[in-house]
Amino acid sequence: MDYIKHYEKNFNDHIKNSGKNLDKQESFDNFSKNGFPVKKKGDERWKYLDLRSLEKTLFSIDYDTDISGPDLQALGIERENTICVTNGIPNFIEIDGIEIISEKSYNPVVDYNEDEFISLNTSMSSNPLLLKINSKYNNKTLNIIYHSNSQKEILECPKIFMLIDPEVNITLNEVFLSNKTVSLKLPVTELRLSRKSKVFHNLLFQSSFVENNFKFTRVDQDDESFYKFTSFSNSSLIAANDIKVSLNGKNSECDLKGIYFTTLNSQFNTHVVVDHNVPFTKSNQFFKGILSDKSRAVFSGKIYVKRNAQKAYAEQKDLNLVMSKGAEIDTKPGLEIYADDVECFHGATAGHVDESTLYYMMTRGIDKKTATQMLVNGFASEIIDEITDEKIKNIAQKQSDDILPKLSFDL
Repeated sequence: MDYIKHYEKNFNDHIKNSGKNLDKQESFDNFSKNGFPVKKKGDERWKYLDLRSLEKTLFSIDYDTDISGPDLQALGIERENTICVTNGIPNFIEIDGIEIISEKSYNPVVDYNEDEFISLNTSMSSNPLLLKINSKYNNKTLNIIYHSNSQKEILECPKIFMLIDPEVNITLNEVFLSNKTVSLKLPVTELRLSRKSKVFHNLLFQSSFVENNFKFTRVDQDDESFYKFTSFSNSSLIAANDIKVSLNGKNSECDLKGIYFTTLNSQFNTHVVVDHNVPFTKSNQFFKGILSDKSRAVFSGKIYVKRNAQKAYAEQKDLNLVMSKGAEIDTKPGLEIYADDVECFHGATAGHVDESTLYYMMTRGIDKKTATQMLVNGFASEIIDEITDEKIKNIAQKQSDDILPKLSFDL
């Protein structure tokens, strides 16, 4: 693995700039030992994707970052409630109700060494942003906008941690803007929800066929907390939406939904894990995919119910529309249950637009292409309508409207 030498040099340069850190060293040791989880290694999480291109392009951290943010006005987003992450480096501006906490107060949600991508993020992360959201920020919206303006083949490893105080409710929007920078993005977002807190989390990927974007979200929930996650993902070269929620408090609940579009030769991986660790917990997973051309998508979902997590309720569903002969979906829902007083359901489908409905619409004078687009739009809108922020929902709907006419219907 010759590319490991390149990242070792990057790591040593990074340590010179940021200082020695045992967690960083341990994480880099894990990455250097295993490398990227390329297909031939048979890693269950990644084995259906072809990741060999990551070994061929040598990405580096850009220490000469221009931290000027994107045009937020064009997005309709207020600057005062926004954190911009430029080339992987967060630029935090003081916000009333949001405190920066010290590394000593940081209680990680993520396991640094659960995955090689997370290990690389931990070892290379510059200026991790550690935040506490207090009652002054109750019922407000926080935007995190990721964009790149580097001219290099750049490695981006942003890490953002948020501790949500008890009984605080927030809307969190994360938006990855489309850009022309060739990059490997490994963003990690950690959320720790205190008792009776609520987070409405919207994630938006804009299309970019020069980006490899592996997004990791890790959530820990205390008693009576509620977490709602909704994602909209447009095509990237290779991308992943990797979510793990730990329900560690009684009467905690999570609702996870997402829609992904894949076109051309793009690859997209959705990996979702929910741990029911205590009694009286509830979870819902509902994801949809629309695949075209020669693209590939993977859904792997898992529900764990521990032995003492009685009265747990869990649902999991993945539905996919395959629009082209060359497109492929691999879907693997799963349940692992050790308690005996639970209600758990799972299922997955992959198919085409319903022919009988399509025929009915055509008998009413609608041409086949328009009728197909209408049915696909209805399929996607069920998830888009779940986005809790109107501005983000409008951006997602506009992207969906732009994508549909370009989809290849060649079955």
